[in-house]
Amino acid sequence: MWLPSEDPELTVRGNLKRSHIPLLGYIKILEGGNESLLLVKDGKIIAAWNLNVESLVETHENKAMNMINISSESRIEVYQLDDTMFSTIVDLNEECKLPLPIVIDFLLEKKVEDLDREDVLSKYRIQDPSEDDIDNLLNGYKSKIGGR
Repeated sequence: MWLPSEDPELTVRGNLKRSHIPLLGYIKILEGGNESLLLVKDGKIIAAWNLNVESLVETHENKAMNMINISSESRIEVYQLDDTMFSTIVDLNEECKLPLPIVIDFLLEKKVEDLDREDVLSKYRIQDPSEDDIDNLLNGYKSKIGGR
């Protein structure tokens, strides 16, 4: 990923806070053998890139999002950009753009490794399907196939 080499506006260890997030800019996360870069616009991640420093394997988009890990040892750098520079970076890194922007809340205040599945499901009001729900779906599917 091509980015300007200016000094970060802010460097933190471990967790980000909402006040750290730029309106336009990028966040660099250095954790163990991974370096992740997230392009941020209006509180949403619009592009992601990850480099495994040991193997030099690069990943983009959603695969890069899955590689992000934040621990208390993580070094996080925050870079603020102007509109022109931000647009240039987005254009030069087209392969990193996410199909849909992702709200940055999951990176804030908590370590990614500490997120609990139940917490995430309840926060976004997602319910696990019950066994009855699954049976009803299967029976509905079977009846559609059998009706052909």
